[in-house]
Amino acid sequence: MAIRARLPMMIQDPEIAETAVGRVVEDWLGLEQEHFLDGPITPRLAIVDLDPDSEELQAPVPFEPPEGDRTLGRYNADRDDIESNAFIAVSTFATVWRTIKLFEEQRTLGREIAWGFGAPQLLVVPRAGWMENAYYERDSHSLQFFSFDVDGKTIYTSLSRDIVAHETAHAIIDGIDPDLYDALDPQSLALHEGIADLTAMLLAFDSSRLSRAILDATGGRIDKSNAFSSIGEQFGDAIARGTKPGYLRNLWNDERLPVNPDREEPEPHALSQVISGLLYELMIEMHEHFRARYADERFGGDEVKASGLALAVAARLFQRMVLRGLDYLPPGEVTFADFGRAILAADEASPGDPQWGHKLRRKFVERRIVADESNLRVETNIDHPALEHANLQGLADSEWVAYKFADDNRHLLGIPDETEFEILERVVVDGRFERPDETVAQVAVGAPVATPADGEGADKHTGIPFRELLFKVRWSQVEDNPRGFEPKKRRVQTGTTLVIDWNAKRIRARQRPLDLDRRKGNRDRMLEDLVGRGIVEITPPEVKAGGRSATGVDAVDTNGILRVKQTARLLHIVRDLDE
Repeated sequence: MAIRARLPMMIQDPEIAETAVGRVVEDWLGLEQEHFLDGPITPRLAIVDLDPDSEELQAPVPFEPPEGDRTLGRYNADRDDIESNAFIAVSTFATVWRTIKLFEEQRTLGREIAWGFGAPQLLVVPRAGWMENAYYERDSHSLQFFSFDVDGKTIYTSLSRDIVAHETAHAIIDGIDPDLYDALDPQSLALHEGIADLTAMLLAFDSSRLSRAILDATGGRIDKSNAFSSIGEQFGDAIARGTKPGYLRNLWNDERLPVNPDREEPEPHALSQVISGLLYELMIEMHEHFRARYADERFGGDEVKASGLALAVAARLFQRMVLRGLDYLPPGEVTFADFGRAILAADEASPGDPQWGHKLRRKFVERRIVADESNLRVETNIDHPALEHANLQGLADSEWVAYKFADDNRHLLGIPDETEFEILERVVVDGRFERPDETVAQVAVGAPVATPADGEGADKHTGIPFRELLFKVRWSQVEDNPRGFEPKKRRVQTGTTLVIDWNAKRIRARQRPLDLDRRKGNRDRMLEDLVGRGIVEITPPEVKAGGRSATGVDAVDTNGILRVKQTARLLHIVRDLDE
């Protein structure tokens, strides 16, 4: 029998929550597991509490199962002492789990996500040591959150809801699209970063108290800089020492790609603001649309009163539309435009309002990601003879059936003749398309949250059920390194995602990267920069590259062909890795 637990967690960074909300802790009731262990530990997530000075393992926080009149389990942590070891452990555990659930709900990805490191349990170290940093690391299967002192005060990155959600998103994205972790294209790495920032935003929407406080303070609007759009305020303010705005990044921005496509792009953290700013702008328009609609329908024309319900509906629509795009991304090196096409394909393949796809296309042009809206054209819901007699259960379960299907349908999948390819693990998605009116039915009138009652009943069985098979094929191609570079060649990954409507036996979408050859110069510049700054050290295959540089990025020369991996290790909070 599953057990549900009451878990205290931070509302936002301590100062932000205290100032904006008047309290720093809220309870989450939305986690149900077969068992909880002292730690906190569940089968997919384990807190590893280390003393940051001695690095010795600390005693686990005891779990108290439901008993007597108490129907919820709980961990023995004092919510009034947020800097205690026990509270930090439990709050971090709750925030990581709440972020995972954001992705796995039926209205989003509709499945349990496997970790990118091939093991069942993610390790979370809430007090990993002393420095201005936090990161996800595939090799150690872990999220690591550090602390530092400023003006006599300790800043715990694990007490920042934004930072914990952001780093958890990196681990989740690695499970969904592991090639992004090894990408050389700066836009691929920036996608990792931008989606992680948007995840922090969605988790902020998910707090009823924080949402209510922000909407009250802004007159029911989110179209200016606020605690939703500002990522990591306490951390950013502490490291800036008053010289810059108090945040790491702000989603409310007008950042664009350079006018000259051959010009060097910013490093991935800064570059990520182009895609996150674009999508936050879409979120603003969704909120304004539903605010005006519900003001007329339910609140006598009062848009301030309608703003909370509008935020709940818009957040759910945005969550489904954008995060499902991750499933539709093709394997290998991808760009912002590829992600745009993936979002549009996921949206157009499902029932919904086409206006948001039209708005999204326009914004990709305005931000100079594509030259014309026609660059974002996608094909969806395609009848194809390859699927007429296909055994979809066999495709999902059998490596041999999957390989035979791909080999017989190279043209459909875009696999070059005579090229060896790899079939990635097939994923079956059982989800639901939730319409705005069904969201309204789940959210109390005026409640300004994306999930009602602090997570309780957040994923009701409403909407239109669907089943998809994600069939991904990957292969590599060899391209030249920059002139004068040794070795002279390098290997890059590419591939195709085929999304199959299980019941109709139709192709929901077929996604291939369209800019791979055009982006070669960007990959050249990225490689030259990493090697020039000493972040990447090229080694022969018999030498393990990980650990030989400060970042542990692998760059292996095998028979004169370079393969660069683990570049997402560059996405620690610290930006200037060579300083």
